[in-house]
Amino acid sequence: EEEGEEGEEKTTKKKDRKRKRSVSVDSGEGSESESSNSEGEEKEEEEEKEEEEEDGETEHRKDRGGDRKEREKEAPAKPRPLHLTTSLFIRSIPPEFSKEDITNLCRRYPGFLRVALSDPQPERRFFRRCWVTFDRSVNIKETCWNLQNIRLRDSELSPVVNRDLCRRVRCVNGLTHHRPVVRNDIRLSARLIHSLDLKGALWQGHMETNPFLKNITDFLIEEVSAEEEELIGASGGNEEDKDPASSSEVAVETDDKLITVLDRLLLYLRLVHSVDYYNFCEYPAEDEMPHRCGLLHVRGPVPAAKITAAEVSEHQKMCEERLAPLFSVSESLSEEEAAKLGKKDPEQEVEKFLVANSQELSKDKWLCPLSGKKFKAPEFVRKHILNKHGDKVSAVRQEVVFFNNFLLDAKRPALPENKPLPPPQGSQGMTSFPGQSPQQQSLLGYPPGVRPPMPGFPGGGPPYNPNQFGAGRGNYDNFRGHLGGGGGGGGGFPPKPRNNRGVRGDPRSIIEYRDLDAPDDLDFF
Repeated sequence: EEEGEEGEEKTTKKKDRKRKRSVSVDSGEGSESESSNSEGEEKEEEEEKEEEEEDGETEHRKDRGGDRKEREKEAPAKPRPLHLTTSLFIRSIPPEFSKEDITNLCRRYPGFLRVALSDPQPERRFFRRCWVTFDRSVNIKETCWNLQNIRLRDSELSPVVNRDLCRRVRCVNGLTHHRPVVRNDIRLSARLIHSLDLKGALWQGHMETNPFLKNITDFLIEEVSAEEEELIGASGGNEEDKDPASSSEVAVETDDKLITVLDRLLLYLRLVHSVDYYNFCEYPAEDEMPHRCGLLHVRGPVPAAKITAAEVSEHQKMCEERLAPLFSVSESLSEEEAAKLGKKDPEQEVEKFLVANSQELSKDKWLCPLSGKKFKAPEFVRKHILNKHGDKVSAVRQEVVFFNNFLLDAKRPALPENKPLPPPQGSQGMTSFPGQSPQQQSLLGYPPGVRPPMPGFPGGGPPYNPNQFGAGRGNYDNFRGHLGGGGGGGGGFPPKPRNNRGVRGDPRSIIEYRDLDAPDDLDFF
């Protein structure tokens, strides 16, 4: 119908044009020659032909446009390579820079996608690392060069081009194929999924439980043939004597059904919660990084050698220890713990701010240091601060909110704790000695009467007398005994002749230059 209406409009337009032309010809002067009339008719015919050609071209274009639209509707949408990106890496972002500052700076360049910031690093003055992601089609080196010539708040960003990931899939120990290890991994991954779903408030309005955890307990129950083994062992199982060393080693036993169940759980953890199970870590802010779902650790090839029960138990214990930080549901402290750490009350802090800015100069004379005005009573100063300096009062409240949020964060940046060193064990002379108090132990873990072993000499040195150099009581007598004064309560060196003045039994004698007429040293005592 629309095409018919358009055709009628075109014919009416052509008739109107012919009428106008005929009227113009009839209204002309009668003195015109027949040649001019013929020329006018030829021009009219040429114009009509041009109009018909233009109408045909427009109709052809419309037909082609309609065909294109139909083809676009029929053709399926091609998937875009979202994983193909280019990015820049900025090594250090000062703490005073926000994510919006970096975004506003990089948004002016073509192909900008997103910005990712790492957590503050306490060991590097709380500086952060930054990744700026661009589309794959842009010239990333040109963008990097342009950003190098820009300073943000008098700070150089110094970006570099971030390389693509070389090994996105990495293998772990093939021991993870063993059936007891797989069953233990199913148990841990199911617990981890339940904990992370609870923390993220998933599956609470739609279903009671996660469909990936449905009937998961059927694969956690171990089935054994206890009765059959008992009967076989009672009948003839003790006839063959087996080597205990060889009986403890077993080959890796795989179970495809359990592995299929485990792979579904691990894939859910990796895609939904950004947890790489076999790497025992959670990748934070992965949706903002250049490569979403960048790394994935998988099971390695099945080992050909046999494994022992000790290796299996040690691996399972290691997995539980390294996954323990991911099981914590709450990321904030309780009110009791926050109060012990010094949580602040906004109203109390505002009251302290008002008291600190109300200074009494003399009787009935108070000063507001914020504005320099003077008042007759502190109530007027308080009212003046609340009315005229409300922005500073709001800043105090905001500072309290920031402090409390930082205090309640269980994963807040903090310096690592220095753990006490374990007591030395396993070396000669380093064993603990019973019956001695910590004060009687020396710094190296040796008792006072035992010398530590010296490098280059096997074993320990001979025991020395603790009172050798005047330690304890009788040190004055020891000094006199060393000089040949006879006796002493400390048991020092025996008396030696006067001429032998070596130190600690040194065979080299000391060369002295003294006056022969001078009195002997012992005469002073």
